[in-house]
This record gives sequence, structure tokens and C-alpha cells, in this order.
Amino acid sequence: MDTIKLLVHEREETGNGPARRLRAKGTVPGVTYGKGKAATPVSIDLADLRAALAHGQNMVLELDFGKGARSAKGKTARYAMVKELQFHPTKRHLLHVDLHEVDLSVEIEAPVAIEAVGTAPGIVDGGIMEWDRREVLVRALPVDVPQLLELDVSELQLGRHLSVAALVAPAGVTIVDDPEAVLVALVPPRVEQVPVEEEAVEEEMEEPEVISSDTSEE
Repeated sequence: MDTIKLLVHEREETGNGPARRLRAKGTVPGVTYGKGKAATPVSIDLADLRAALAHGQNMVLELDFGKGARSAKGKTARYAMVKELQFHPTKRHLLHVDLHEVDLSVEIEAPVAIEAVGTAPGIVDGGIMEWDRREVLVRALPVDVPQLLELDVSELQLGRHLSVAALVAPAGVTIVDDPEAVLVALVPPRVEQVPVEEEAVEEEMEEPEVISSDTSEE
């Protein structure tokens, strides 16, 4: 997998006010951090970030701070992967991005989405695919982390399931999750139960005995 260059700018101002002003200009506030490195507040043009994310969230980004800095040993490249995207709860606007810096020569663990391929025979019988999980954790070099893993469901019968062991990882990628963990099951269609009104059971009320006493005097 290739890397994608992303232009970022270090920012000095932090907090809600400066962040709102950045968003109003079409820029997303964010932060980059990594093992043994202090967090660096940054801002990224929203259009540039969207273009990079179009390649997938597990894409390795080459961070370009726009300085053309070179050390005595050569170019000081910094690479990162998207760790978290924060959106507005109702408007779904991108509010903040967290970038986790990585070393291209060191393996990392990352979540990878699962995509079903094929048609399960049990679907023809009216079965419903119920997903237990839609992603698994893998270990690989940053540039080898796949965007997704395909799960072949073409042999999945009604009442059966597929586990993590059914996934085929590409070379250089190790699936970390338990091989026996269930990914998806093909279950019978749910029949909506019509509530049956219970017949009212009348309790027999024992009529109380009326005791009368004649207190009239003759």
C-alpha cells in the first residue's frame, strides 16, 4: 500500500474558540501524537482531509508540515494513521481528527472492517444474516494494514454461523482476535407473535350469608 501526502499546519491556539474559527474557514483542528512524542496541535484543510480519507481510514498519511525541513541525515518524514474522527452529534460536521504517528518499520494493531461476499444459500430459504461483529483487530506493518477483509458467505446455511477463522488474511497480516469468535449467523426469520388475549376467568364469589335479626318489639 502506498502512502498519501497530507498537508498539515501546526497551530498555536487551542480551545473551543480558536477551533470554531478554524472550522468556519473550512479547516479541521486536530492533533498528532505517537509513542515517545509530545502531542502536536495541527489544522488540516477539510477538502484535503476528505480526499485522503477517500482512500480508507487505514491509509498511511505522510504528514507534510509545509516546511521542507531536512535534517543532517536526510528528510524528516512523519507518518500517521487516523485514530479517531469526531463529528457533531446532530449535524454530522467533522469537528476534530486524531492522528497517531507510526514507524513504517514497526508492526501495529488496527481494526479492519469485514465485508461479506457471495450469496448465502440460507437467504433463499428466508434466513436473516445477524452480525455479531463488523470488524476484527489485525497486526501488521502500517502500510500492510488492509482497508477491509472479505468474508465468503456463499456456503452459509440456515442455522449456521461463520467465525473469525473463516477470514483469510493477506500476507504479512495477522488476525489478533479469537478464531472461534462468531462474526455472523444465518438465523430463521422472526415470526411476529400476535398476542393472544387470555380468557377472563371469573372468580366465583360466594355470596355472603345475610343474617337478619328482628329487633322490633311486639
